[in-house]
Amino acid sequence: MASLKKRNGFYSIVFKTHVDGKPILKSFALGTKRKQIAEQKKNKFEKLHESGEINPFEPGWNLKDYEQSLIIIEGAGDRSLYLSDLKEEFLDSKTNITQKSKDAYDDVIGRFVETVGESLPIHRVTVKDLKEYCLNPDLANASKKNYLRHLKAFFNWAVKEELIQKNPCNEVKVPKVKENVVDKIIDESQLKNMLSKFTEVQEKRRAKGELKNAMAEKIWFRPLMTMAFYTGMRRKEIINLDWSHVKLEERFLRVTDTKNGQERTVPIFDPLYNILSIWHRYQGSPDHGLVFPHPRSTEKLKFPLLGNHISKTFNAFAKEAGIKKTANFHGLRHSCATFLLRKGFNVIEVKNMLGHRSLEVTNRYVHLVANDLITTASRTGLIK
Repeated sequence: MASLKKRNGFYSIVFKTHVDGKPILKSFALGTKRKQIAEQKKNKFEKLHESGEINPFEPGWNLKDYEQSLIIIEGAGDRSLYLSDLKEEFLDSKTNITQKSKDAYDDVIGRFVETVGESLPIHRVTVKDLKEYCLNPDLANASKKNYLRHLKAFFNWAVKEELIQKNPCNEVKVPKVKENVVDKIIDESQLKNMLSKFTEVQEKRRAKGELKNAMAEKIWFRPLMTMAFYTGMRRKEIINLDWSHVKLEERFLRVTDTKNGQERTVPIFDPLYNILSIWHRYQGSPDHGLVFPHPRSTEKLKFPLLGNHISKTFNAFAKEAGIKKTANFHGLRHSCATFLLRKGFNVIEVKNMLGHRSLEVTNRYVHLVANDLITTASRTGLIK
């Protein structure tokens, strides 16, 4: 007789027998959070126990060792085919990538392993398992692609190692979703309105005694949002920016912690220069250290603002300023691209400033500027 129990999200199988009229229980971790897989394993091992093929009450008997012995019989030799073990082997093989990239693989593959079960042999992973993980409806399309890309690399490695015959990820396709960039961008006047609304709201809160600490003051809001709009830097690039890479007198900054690993130079336009110079003096004119340290940082311990906190703060004051709900913090990067094109920068210059890998990415903003021409033509009567 066997049953399942769940603890901290993971399932275990519990075998029960009686000795001298007293119940004896033996529990073994199944290494999975999925009830369906846990039920399948329970039924399988319950039948094996009832047929006498296994005896979980035998001293030293271990479920994981037994499953591994089955894999050896199936022809894998003495090499472990458990996903949890192969994940570590795969990561050890990735000697030509940065630690950041390795951490990303560890995160994506690790969470997949937790989902399907640490003790699941790699050859028993199904296309359905991958679809349920990668195509989770709660994920953004970019995250779906990211998950699939990392898992595809893992299973490609397994194919080369002759652990499996084909990559199951090849049968998983992320549905294409048309990104409505225009719904996410704001213009320069909307940015100024939002910053004015921030000042207005914070002054009212301060008068009421509601701003009792640096976290509540959010002094970083104006310089950070201004930087995001006029540089097009990604959120992570901003929160990791160091003063040693900001050259105020030369009017440029260096972005080193980039998505594609390629450094780039970004000019500091007048609107950003003015507020960034004030922010620099406010912090004591440092020549190094985080440009936007967390308000709770100390002299000995500096750590950056949290990305989610930045995005939530943007959403709150964008709402106060009456900006459309579809606009978000990442939309400031899109906003910068359209701002530059409208000011006369060419596509190559915009590509280089924002750090796009290809012109194809940058070209999606060109049609927005073309729409401006149609609007102007209609307003002046050239198109009726």
